Amino acid sequence: MDGVRAVVLAGGSSQRMGFHKLVAPFDGVPLARRLALALRELWPTFVATPEVVETIADLQFVQLILTQPTAGPSVSLGLANAAVPDVSSLAVLPADVPFLDAARVRAFVARVPDDADLAYPLVNGTPGHPVVWSPKARARIPGLAQDEPPSSVRRDPALHVVALVEDDEAYVTDVDTPEAWRAAELAARQARAAKG
Repeated sequence: MDGVRAVVLAGGSSQRMGFHKLVAPFDGVPLARRLALALRELWPTFVATPEVVETIADLQFVQLILTQPTAGPSVSLGLANAAVPDVSSLAVLPADVPFLDAARVRAFVARVPDDADLAYPLVNGTPGHPVVWSPKARARIPGLAQDEPPSSVRRDPALHVVALVEDDEAYVTDVDTPEAWRAAELAARQARAAKG
């Protein structure tokens, strides 16, 4: 992870869920806190709403950037981009990926080719996270419109974009719907029970 900063985008309002998923207990721990603890050794930067900040403010290894819940991912990413020195790459992930951890982020970053401007995992044809932004790719972030998804940068012909095939579902498992939440929480409980 030399020269790479882990960034978590936690600025959403969870409107589709009917509850604030990032502060709701997931397998007994607020989801944002679960991810922060899983990324502890990376000293992650969180761009987070006041509710999320309150949930993880006591974790001294987390750098917090406050945003409002109406901010879209491009706005949140822009705040992170402005806070991290230009010479660093960013490993960006959303806060609703309950099975990502420092080991998986490290393993993915280690596979990214040196000449890649933008890289992301691909599991069974589904793009996942983290997305690694080189300094060259980061230069495109300030030009993103507020409602423009950061993934639109992948179409920039001047960037070398690399999709790396992975077989670990953790890279693509998020909880965007109540059904996905229930399925992921059940999987988490089963995995915990299997460990004894």
